[in-house]
Amino acid sequence: MNNARIDVQPLPYKKRQRTFLFLVLVFAVSLPFLYLYATGYRFDFKRPTNLVSTGGIYVAVEGTGAEIFIDGELVRETRTFRKAFYAQNLDVGTHRLHVQKDGYHTWVKELPVSKRLVTEAEAFNLPLVPQVRVVSPWQTATGTTVVRGIPTNASSTNILYATTTTATSTFIQNTEYGSLLAHFGTTTEVEGGSVKETRAINFKELLDATTTSESDESLATSTIVQGGVRLGFAGEDLYATWVGSFEQMPYYYCAPDFPPYSTATVTAPFVLPEILDEETDLDEIESEEFVIHPVQTVPKDTACEPSIRIDRKWQSVQDFDFFPGSTDLVVLALEDGVYVVEIDDRSWQNVQPIMRGSNLRFYIESNNIYVYDGNLIYQILLQTE
Repeated sequence: MNNARIDVQPLPYKKRQRTFLFLVLVFAVSLPFLYLYATGYRFDFKRPTNLVSTGGIYVAVEGTGAEIFIDGELVRETRTFRKAFYAQNLDVGTHRLHVQKDGYHTWVKELPVSKRLVTEAEAFNLPLVPQVRVVSPWQTATGTTVVRGIPTNASSTNILYATTTTATSTFIQNTEYGSLLAHFGTTTEVEGGSVKETRAINFKELLDATTTSESDESLATSTIVQGGVRLGFAGEDLYATWVGSFEQMPYYYCAPDFPPYSTATVTAPFVLPEILDEETDLDEIESEEFVIHPVQTVPKDTACEPSIRIDRKWQSVQDFDFFPGSTDLVVLALEDGVYVVEIDDRSWQNVQPIMRGSNLRFYIESNNIYVYDGNLIYQILLQTE
């Protein structure tokens, strides 16, 4: 057995010195390129300037199976309940986003992308045909909901017993209906085998259509405040006003105007952006793996009125409230239905119906929306998957 020892000699001093100087030179040469890449610049030798500044878009998407498009190109299909979608390396300029899903209304928004910044938005998609649980004044002995005629403005998830008779002697009065009806300012009593309703004054009639002055410490009865946002009337219009801290104010309250989207705003051919996995939280992304730009914020020296008029489709607002779990969406009872309207008015406000019909009223409790049409009460099922 050969036990001879092998001695490893160190590199000569001059060779080590040359290697060190070479690595320093490589670092010095690559440092500007690394800095440019980390701050959102990209090299594109097909363009006259070669060096292009980019930004990103961060969109919150609800539900599964939704397809997300940027400038007409499919970039993601969501597969989780609610996750963030982040696209980076987008050209500076106005981009068009739309989020669509079979059987649901499409959310469309034009948003500006600024260099080295992330633009935020929140998408929502409501069912084309409302999914509801019907609550009626009467039930059968086995608990089946009794209705006079099948509702045509929604799809019921509970079994219905349709009848054309006005006789109710064989039915049982539904106590849930009575308790829910009280929230709409209406009570019921049995009189002669039928339900007699006593309706309170309509919500809109209670409003004096005046706004609270700046010096008035109390809020008018026509005002709702939640999460730093105040909803209140000014004349016939409903406004969302930011009353929380400046640091927490959503960017869209004071976002500057920007040009509309056109095919000329994005240099062709369009290149699909780098997309993060839909399960990734933007705050948890490592900067070594992805380029993360700061989210757009309102500069402290910006002079603006943080108040946005809510799109009421030129109809009278009968009732309003915040959408369950959100201060970015508003529920409106208008003349021809109940709608959800986003406060974000960049480019426009998306308006989607919860249920269509005249003289509808709604009530929100424990993240549930109940709609009353003067006869039946509908519990709206916003998530059906």
